[in-house]
Amino acid sequence: MNELREAPLQVAAATVDLTPRAGLPLGGYLLREGKTATRAHDPLEGSLVWLRDRAEGEVLWIGMDALCADEELAGLIATAVSQACGCRTDAVLVCASHTHSSAAGWVRGLGPMLPETADAGLRDGLVERLSSAARLLPGRLTPCWPVLAEGRAPAAGGNRNDPAGPHDASVGVLAAVDAAGRIAGAVFDYASHGTVLGYDNLEWSADWPGAARRSLSASLAELAPFEGPASGEPSQEVPSANGTPTVAFLQGAAGDASPRFVRRSQSFSEADRLGGLVAGAALTAILEGVPEAAELRVTVRRASVGVQTRHLPDVAEARRRSNELEAAWLAARAAGVAAPQERIARTRYEGSLMLVALAEAGMPPTLDLPIAAVAVGDAAWVHLPVELFASYGLALRERSPFPSTRVIGYTNGYVGYVADEAAHRDGVYEASASRFDPRGGQVLADAALDLLRALADEASTESPRALQDAWR
Repeated sequence: MNELREAPLQVAAATVDLTPRAGLPLGGYLLREGKTATRAHDPLEGSLVWLRDRAEGEVLWIGMDALCADEELAGLIATAVSQACGCRTDAVLVCASHTHSSAAGWVRGLGPMLPETADAGLRDGLVERLSSAARLLPGRLTPCWPVLAEGRAPAAGGNRNDPAGPHDASVGVLAAVDAAGRIAGAVFDYASHGTVLGYDNLEWSADWPGAARRSLSASLAELAPFEGPASGEPSQEVPSANGTPTVAFLQGAAGDASPRFVRRSQSFSEADRLGGLVAGAALTAILEGVPEAAELRVTVRRASVGVQTRHLPDVAEARRRSNELEAAWLAARAAGVAAPQERIARTRYEGSLMLVALAEAGMPPTLDLPIAAVAVGDAAWVHLPVELFASYGLALRERSPFPSTRVIGYTNGYVGYVADEAAHRDGVYEASASRFDPRGGQVLADAALDLLRALADEASTESPRALQDAWR
């Protein structure tokens, strides 16, 4: 065995099955109208990846196969997980994949547009399963060298309102390499709704993100692709219960991103195909990357942002507009337009129904949104509790002070869509359903950029020192 040299980080990871029993309502599509799951096609899982530096900096990502996690649920999960493994509560990031074939009972308080579906027992069970998995983490901590890389999967998703519209096709990945040169855990992200499967699907499924996660994990389990201090010898660590590395998926700026124009069908095999494309891009990025051997700091910063809500039309005007959009949808369906165009017409009508509900219920003038940013060396992730449009996400990445920045939605809460000016002008579904106008979206984007800048200042207060080279 080669002499073990100092690693910059430690990692621990675990995967836990979260799949509810059959017979409970699925969440994600209005047109399901409360229908219940008949069985599980594939498991809904939670993936925990805990990363620590040598100065007690840490982050614990939790990726869940869920439509979303409201702020109350995210707080309960973060508290329970931190108590179970001993990490700081503010280091825990609760991230939903946004699959539309998960449990409606996990979600509370989506607003007047949607019926209340929260199931207290189901929510408590979710927290308990995740905290049970977290109890395994301290015993799994192992030295690691991170690979920070980026790939592309342009054929796996796209702008769902306009095939030529903006979409971030990049795949971000962090892979933790152990002393044997194997992957002990990974986190990856891509921006596209978990909606390969349609409203007629009544089976629990993680949709394409689950397929991507399983494919990437299975591929990495067969490889020891890097030469490390103990390469060629069996790994001392069992990354997860079934011997495959835990891979956590984080959903990107997917407010206007989905498989709508790239999917060949709305089937499980198509979810596997598109998930495989994303997994392939992530795998290639890892294998083309180089493990970092310099000292790295892991830093997390949080903030609360007050965002002004939109001006709402009066109820009569909202209903008039909804009637117009319903007529347009029915006409498109009668004309036999292609499925993507029919879906756009239908969702515009659905968005108008949500706007009517908002107009009837009213909104507070301001909503406070929890945001977070993470840095691992020169790489950053900014986490937002919204469905962010691609134009905002791309601008954030371009303006970030970090060389590499990933924009993640559906984290630590859920307050719906943040649509850009073009979407509001065109009256698309996401704009009608949003609590915010473009000015509110810009306030949120500016606050996220300010947080990244503050994080960069904090991360640069100590210069990283070179470690002995652990890689041949």
